[in-house]
Amino acid sequence: MIKERQELEHILEQSIEKIKYKRKNVEIINKKLSEHNVEPGFFNKIAANPFLLTQLSPLLLCLLTMALYQLERTANLNAERYFTPEEIKETKKYNKTEESTVQLPLELTNVIQIDHENFVAAIQIVKIVEWYHHRIITYHFETQRSAKYKKKKEDVIAVPDINLKSVKDIAKHMLEGTYIPDMITLNVYSEADSPVVFDPETRVLTILEGADVSVLDGFHRLQGAARALGVNPELRQDIILSIRVFNAETARKYFGQINTINPVRKERLEELKQENVAYVIVKQLQLNSGLKGKVSSGSKISESAGHFTTTNILAKAIDLTFAPKNLLEAKEIGSYLTDFFNCLIDSYREDFHKKDSILRHPGMFVGYVALAQQLEQKQVPLPELTSAIDAIKNREAEWRRFLASGRTNSSSVNRLIKDHAEKLAHELYSNSEG
Repeated sequence: MIKERQELEHILEQSIEKIKYKRKNVEIINKKLSEHNVEPGFFNKIAANPFLLTQLSPLLLCLLTMALYQLERTANLNAERYFTPEEIKETKKYNKTEESTVQLPLELTNVIQIDHENFVAAIQIVKIVEWYHHRIITYHFETQRSAKYKKKKEDVIAVPDINLKSVKDIAKHMLEGTYIPDMITLNVYSEADSPVVFDPETRVLTILEGADVSVLDGFHRLQGAARALGVNPELRQDIILSIRVFNAETARKYFGQINTINPVRKERLEELKQENVAYVIVKQLQLNSGLKGKVSSGSKISESAGHFTTTNILAKAIDLTFAPKNLLEAKEIGSYLTDFFNCLIDSYREDFHKKDSILRHPGMFVGYVALAQQLEQKQVPLPELTSAIDAIKNREAEWRRFLASGRTNSSSVNRLIKDHAEKLAHELYSNSEG
C-alpha cells in the first residue's frame, strides 16, 4: 500500500456510514462485490461492524474501496491513492472462490510441549496474520482489555481498545528490520473435546476443527504485523507463538497476571485476576441479573453503552459490606444480590432509563449493596426495598452531597455512602430485625 491502511479504513468507515441505510446503494455494492464471487451480504456485515475492516486481506480491502468509488466517485475513495498499480491490477483479477482458503484444522510443526495446556513454536508472522484475516483468530472482550464503545446512529458497538501509536511503531520496526522477535499468545478452547492434538514424536500440534482461537496476549503486535504486511506483503518476520489451552476463567486470570507494553487499567486487571472473590459475585451479576450489559469493566462508565456502574465499584462495595471469604460464600451472596438487583431495576425501570436520575449515579451502587446486606441481615422481604429507595429519592440533595464529597469510588466516599445506607435501613426496618 502507498498510504497508511488506517487512513483508508477511516475513509471507508465514513463512506459506509453514509450509505448503509440506503438499500439501493447497499444492493449496488453487494452486486459489484459478487462479480468477484464475494459472498452475498458481505457488505452488510461490514456495515454492521466496521471493525471488520481491519481484518480484511489487502486485496479484499482494495476491492471494497473500488466498489465504493464507483458508487460515490469522490477523490478520497480512489484506490490509486492507497494501492500500488500492481495491487490494483491483482484486485481486478481477484476471485474470492479462488483465494487460498485457510481453515481449521491447522498443523504447527517443531512445537515444544511445556505441559498439557502450554505449547511454544517459532513461526512467521505472516501465517498468524493470515489466520486473522480468515477469521480463524478472534478477539474476546471477556478475556482481553475492556472495550471501547462507538455510537453508530442508533447502535453502540464494542471495539478493541487499541493504542494506535504502539501499532504504528511495531509496524515501522518490522518494515525497517529493527523489530526484535517477540511473542504472541493464542488461546485455543473447545466446550466439547480437547481442541488440540499433539504428537510428541513428530512435534506436530494440530488445532482441531471447531476450536475457538483467540488472542490472549499480543493483539497490538498482531495489528502491527497486519499493517506492515499491508505495506510490504513480502515481509518475513519471525515471531514466537505460544499456544495455551485454557477455559475462559483461566484465560481471564492469565491475562490479568501478565504485563504488556500497553498497560491495562488497574480495575480491569483486578477483575481479570479474580483473586478477590468479590469479582466472582460481580461476574454473576453481569451474567444473570438486571445489571447484564450495564456494568463497565473499565475505570469509568460509558454513557453511550448505557452503563450504570463499574465492576470495581461493585467489587469494593461487596468487600466493604458482605466481605465474602471464599467461593462458597461468594456464590450465596451472588444469588441474593442477583434477586436484589432484579427487584430494584424492575421496580424503578423508568428511573434507570433517565441518565440524570440519582438512582443511576455509579456511586449509588455502593449504597444499594449496603442496603442489600442490611435487608438480608434483618430478613426484610426484597419488595420492601422500595421504602428505602423512595426515601433516597425524597432526600436526593442530601445523597448528591455524599456522592460529591470526594472522588467516586474512593474509600472515604464509599464508606460515607455505606454508613448512610445502613443508617437508613436501621430507621426503616429496625422492627423487622430478629
